[in-house]
Amino acid sequence: MQFDVPILFILFNRPDHAREVLDRIRQVQPRELFVSIDGPRPDHPTDRAQVAECLALLDEIDWPCSVHRLIQEQNLGCRKAVSTAISWFFQQVEMGIILEDDCLPDLSFFSFCRENLRHHRDNATIMHVAGVNFQHGQWHGEGSYFYSKICHVWGWASWRRAWEKYDVSMASYPIFREQNRIADLFADPQVQQYWIDAFDSVASGQVNSWAYPWVYTIWINNGLCICPNQNLISNIGFGGDATHTREDSESLANLPLEPLLEIKHPTFIIENILATEYSANHYFKKPGWVTIKAESLKRRLGLKNLLYF
Repeated sequence: MQFDVPILFILFNRPDHAREVLDRIRQVQPRELFVSIDGPRPDHPTDRAQVAECLALLDEIDWPCSVHRLIQEQNLGCRKAVSTAISWFFQQVEMGIILEDDCLPDLSFFSFCRENLRHHRDNATIMHVAGVNFQHGQWHGEGSYFYSKICHVWGWASWRRAWEKYDVSMASYPIFREQNRIADLFADPQVQQYWIDAFDSVASGQVNSWAYPWVYTIWINNGLCICPNQNLISNIGFGGDATHTREDSESLANLPLEPLLEIKHPTFIIENILATEYSANHYFKKPGWVTIKAESLKRRLGLKNLLYF
């Protein structure tokens, strides 16, 4: 039986990773596949051939499938290319799954997304279904997943009703910052500072990210994210050719996949504070003054990912 939830597959210049993810998509054979490919960067001579290889992968779609293409002739960059692709996707579908070319899903990821997209279809509070689990073996609650204000975008799903609220420019951010609304979300000053620095870097154009504005959108709409209690996505894209993930030794690279054999919904739709705090303290916390200069240098050199999503 073919998979009946539309999938958006976002590619750029990594055909080997893209083929691996496409092979996984092939196993569920979606009825509708949306494919977006950003154009080559003019100052990167290898991009054109690599983008062409990614385009050629579309000829390998060998199951009955409606394929929709968004092929950019010019390079838009990560922020605009990805956000444009997702907007294009949700203009045509009510709900769906988003996979980038380095996010390798377990097969159970697809059924997990489908069940939650349907189960929470009319609950405006739920804005995001994540596929990754960074809780290091901690199981939260009695369900197959928990709710958190922190979302992860390494393989995820959402609804048109949620994405319609997205503003890539974060137009209201100056007011959010002036009123110190981040303190309403996190008590720890180091966590607050991490997010303010991240949002500042996006607002100023220093970081070319579509994901931080999505996090911001969820927060200013008092939204929650679904996170599985087992890891359903492995990021295979760490390395020198990555946009935001450039260390093969990064602890979150190539995490093992854990098949989810059944889906049990939590009794209550309430944020799991312990899970949120664990993520915040481990991945979204400004380092102490001893390590600030070292971390800043690593970021400037492109050695460490800013986006733990």
